[in-house]
Amino acid sequence: RTARGAILKTGLGSSAALTVAVTAAILTHLTAGCPAARLLTSPAVVHNLAQYAHCFAQGKIGSGFDVSSAVFGSHHYRRFSPLVLRPLIDA
Repeated sequence: RTARGAILKTGLGSSAALTVAVTAAILTHLTAGCPAARLLTSPAVVHNLAQYAHCFAQGKIGSGFDVSSAVFGSHHYRRFSPLVLRPLIDA
């Protein structure tokens, strides 16, 4: 915590990776033999549940990129200049 009480996040995503792994394992176990198992254990479902659990556990701190990366793989993010949006904002 900072002097003002803010929580600092400097992790490497290990809690996100663990959350994704446990979520996928539980879903796989609970849906074993279920005709809809493939749908219920899809990356999208795992991501949504893991994102919710991780957000709840961490008090809604963080971007969610670590959970998403743990489910879907790496991401390529490129920041763009705010000037790109200026014409839309001014319209």
